[in-house]
Amino acid sequence: MTERNPGTGPAAGMRPAVARALADLGDRLPDLVALAADGRALATAFAARHPDRFIDVGIAEGNLMGVAAGLARAGQRVVVCGMAPFLVRRAAEQLRIDICRPGLDVTVLGVGGGLGYGTLGATHHVPEDLGALSAMPHTRVYCPADVHAADWAVRDAVLGGGPRYVRLGAREDPVVHAADTPFSFDRPGVFDFDGPDSTSAPGDPDAPGDAVVVAAGRTVAEALRAAEAVRPHGRRVRVLGLTAVFPFPREALLAAVSGASTVVTVEEHHVLGGLATQTALALAGRWHGTFRFLAVDERPAPVLDQAGLFHFYGIDAASIARALVEPPPTPE
Repeated sequence: MTERNPGTGPAAGMRPAVARALADLGDRLPDLVALAADGRALATAFAARHPDRFIDVGIAEGNLMGVAAGLARAGQRVVVCGMAPFLVRRAAEQLRIDICRPGLDVTVLGVGGGLGYGTLGATHHVPEDLGALSAMPHTRVYCPADVHAADWAVRDAVLGGGPRYVRLGAREDPVVHAADTPFSFDRPGVFDFDGPDSTSAPGDPDAPGDAVVVAAGRTVAEALRAAEAVRPHGRRVRVLGLTAVFPFPREALLAAVSGASTVVTVEEHHVLGGLATQTALALAGRWHGTFRFLAVDERPAPVLDQAGLFHFYGIDAASIARALVEPPPTPE
């Protein structure tokens, strides 16, 4: 799917959209059960409509996964709702052994993955969640950028079967997709920004960008702002916005970078196991050019909100723009 020179719309929270999606799925699927760990923001509407199919196990994430596995083995579809840092870290063993290894129909909705909880600090940051879940057997991983992508990701995960993980934003995120965007697991969103001297036909999906930015989740909006900012520099930038991040859409990436001289990855994630790693593996031996990656590094996070942390780690729009226009460092 291709959009031409899109803007970023008003910000909106994912939780209300996901709550509506879960309630709708509950109406359609009589075997769907929702579980939570001392919080029901995602499942409020579901619980109101189907109270006999909602269970809050309390602050006990390991038990939560065990209950989910038992229900799935009994033939239920299960959605687990909770805060990403606690679902991914505290329940890692149960998630891997009880749910992912046997390939059970359990969808895990993790609110606040990455740096989403900002000022709450290291206990609430989980910038390794996408890589950790990608390493789980049989697991598909989603990282939607906005409310529309989140709605699709949750529905696709629940209806698709097998273990799934969806990283959801904890705060409001800029809307970058149209409401009628035709999302697909193996076809990321493609946003093209022409430079001022471009001779390409408007909206031509086959006109290659001379630079491609690969992003997912909140960093898609940052990449779009950066692409717009560097237009006066004459760069034709293509932003590849991933909603489904694993299995990684290698063929779509290779098609997007055809003719490009520069690829930049930007992610609200550690470099290991994230977009940079997956992109580099996909490009190795099949593409030649300048490759740069922007990711969360090992420095302890200061007390800042999400936007401040993006600037601190160099994954904001300004940092992406610099990576697009500044020459790469000369090897020593």
